[in-house]
Amino acid sequence: MESNLLKDQDAWLKQTWQTGGGKHISVLQSSTQELLRQVLLELQQLKRTFESKQLGQEDDDDSFTQLSSDSALLNEDRAELGEFKFREYGRVCQLVVLSSYRSSLKEFTLVTLSPSLQPGAEGPIHDGCVWLPDGRAQVSQKFSSMDEMILSGRFPDRGGILDLRYVEKSHGRVYDTLVVRCSFPDAVGTDREGGFLYLNISASLGSKSSELIPVFHERPRQLKENTYERTTFQYQYAYCSAPVWTNSSASHIKQWFMYHHTLTGGSIHYYMYDTTGIDDETMAVLKPLMDMGYLTFVNMHRQRLYNAWANTQDLIINDCLNRVRFVAKWALFWDFDEYLHVASPLSLSTLLEQAEEKAAPWVSFGNMFYNRKYCAPESEGKDWAVERMVYRLEAPVCGQENISHVCPGEMGHRKWIANPRMVKVGSIYRAVDPQKNGITLDTDVARINHYRGIAIRASDSDEVDCSIVKDPIHVKDNHTVDGWWFKDDKFAIIAGSLKPTAKNFDVFQAPLQDS
Repeated sequence: MESNLLKDQDAWLKQTWQTGGGKHISVLQSSTQELLRQVLLELQQLKRTFESKQLGQEDDDDSFTQLSSDSALLNEDRAELGEFKFREYGRVCQLVVLSSYRSSLKEFTLVTLSPSLQPGAEGPIHDGCVWLPDGRAQVSQKFSSMDEMILSGRFPDRGGILDLRYVEKSHGRVYDTLVVRCSFPDAVGTDREGGFLYLNISASLGSKSSELIPVFHERPRQLKENTYERTTFQYQYAYCSAPVWTNSSASHIKQWFMYHHTLTGGSIHYYMYDTTGIDDETMAVLKPLMDMGYLTFVNMHRQRLYNAWANTQDLIINDCLNRVRFVAKWALFWDFDEYLHVASPLSLSTLLEQAEEKAAPWVSFGNMFYNRKYCAPESEGKDWAVERMVYRLEAPVCGQENISHVCPGEMGHRKWIANPRMVKVGSIYRAVDPQKNGITLDTDVARINHYRGIAIRASDSDEVDCSIVKDPIHVKDNHTVDGWWFKDDKFAIIAGSLKPTAKNFDVFQAPLQDS
């Protein structure tokens, strides 16, 4: 009965949001507007609470447990170990903080979910931020206002300036990814005594109800100033995964890692964002990478409780962008069914050296679709799937018309590489801040080859790999297969040439048994 009630409530809530309910709310008196908004969000929170009770037994840790702000901050410094918590603040969940980072001696960054802003509606108001010295305290104190903080004898560094960036449109979902940056005119916490960052939020403009919430804790002697002055990094590259699911193809995942590990020369760390759990076969592939220090898991199981676009992928991207800022020189963003193809005579390293010379904050690649059904015949030595998949569209994806070899913007489904110290906010297909001064490459120079769905186990896939054999010897260069697919074996040759080097990496010596 309760489950059906919650389903009905969720359907009504989505319909209200999608049909401009927020717009209608905005014309009400401010007091009524705030009350109705609280009702909408409290219903959504009731649904999440019910679901968390259902899902809570799936995980041994407390990732589904509703944490108080105090207990959440105790784990904040453990974020670098991959332990993240969705920390809910505000009576009606005005802010859900996934992670928080010190970005410089003057700046902090929060990666959050916030209620979607519909046309004409007002969302939560983020009024400012303050730095409260004294990291010796094991937990943060709760203050209802700045006055209460000062009356308690605590004197914060005020003057923090907020910059808020909603990453994408809500696409009709309840929550959007919101990146919050708090900047101070002068360095804070440089005495290395530690402290807390507080954010002040109100339910809506003119609301008398506000809340001062602790969002970051720095312990005494935790700050290392030279971290923010680095010019050399532990890794050349950091890979930020899309959400990882349980139905992965272990054999393909291994091939993907072997190719990209070789492409990057092995100077790479992989960040895997696990949203539902990893099956045993795939874990067998990943365990050697973990054991040798190449891979970090981030538990994102609780994202299922929040109605956000693309399974919170924008949230993941922005967390990883901040997480690797002082770990790697470059951050890579594409999926496990996508391979980076850099055309000769360039290499990935020379391509990024050119970007660095131009002070480009990001490099963007077009998305070229390859056919998984049509394959070259099996032959000795061609044991990677992409060695046989040699048929692609004539031009990269560009909305409904495959006409441009550049096709900038989201319609091109472009993927990208970022300098994580220069890019502040990102989304699936582009850098959001800054949007300018990057490099948008033609697909003849470098591109993402997209074998859509290849990373999913065949039994769960809409297509069957290599179900139709088309010998490229019998297909002329300028002719199409079935009117769409052009022969192009350049990448298959490149992948095959990298394979012997890939097999020499110790991390890939373990045998693999795939179902």
